[in-house]
Amino acid sequence: MIVMNGSANGITYVRGDATSPHGKGAKVIAHVRNDLGGWGKGFGPGAARFVRVEPLVLRRLVDRGIPVTVYDFGA
Repeated sequence: MIVMNGSANGITYVRGDATSPHGKGAKVIAHVRNDLGGWGKGFGPGAARFVRVEPLVLRRLVDRGIPVTVYDFGA
């Protein structure tokens, strides 16, 4: 994990593997994406390792054709 120099508006930018967060406490991975539904590049393939995520996105976003926000807290 590499903490980048500086911050903006109270946000500290960290570079590393988002699927393997570091530090104490709860973590939030916010993944903003388009409505095309592709998992080919970027964060998608890494996130697809979590078997609960992809079916939620595919069912709610692609199959119904509507934009949604998916909250998956691992519960």
